[in-house]
Amino acid sequence: MSSKDLLQQIKNSHSLLQASLDRGWQEFQQTETFAITNLLSEQINWWYSSQYFGVIPNPPHWYASQLSGKYFLIEVGKLGIYFDTVFPGDFSESEEFVREDSLDVRRFQIKAFHQTEPVCILQLDYIHKHEKFYFIYPPQLTIFELQAIDEINTRFRFSENLLI
Repeated sequence: MSSKDLLQQIKNSHSLLQASLDRGWQEFQQTETFAITNLLSEQINWWYSSQYFGVIPNPPHWYASQLSGKYFLIEVGKLGIYFDTVFPGDFSESEEFVREDSLDVRRFQIKAFHQTEPVCILQLDYIHKHEKFYFIYPPQLTIFELQAIDEINTRFRFSENLLI
């Protein structure tokens, strides 16, 4: 199967992949592990003003993000997709920002491979609040073609240079 055909198959599978993220997050919220993770989150409020913030993932949120991907990883595996990093992506390369509605978003971009060929970028947005442990919405998936990401990054770097 060509990379272009596989990319189209991945795009056609978007709703299935998103549903698998929804299912994983909903299932996690109904477990005893969720309650324990929530308790840990309440005990480490100091995290956000510590030297660790922004360098090392917040343990409860990191654990929750990995568990919410359980069914997603099964579905991408069926497509023959793998990643070159741990799911949901490299924390040091992720970004965090605050939306207009004051919700926090941790964004990961992870390169998807088939055999040895890069196929696309999967972007995962984890929408949450730092003040309370939960992701308000299941992780949100966006699929980008590799060249589209390169163009976006080039425009971003160009606009950064204009601001300097």
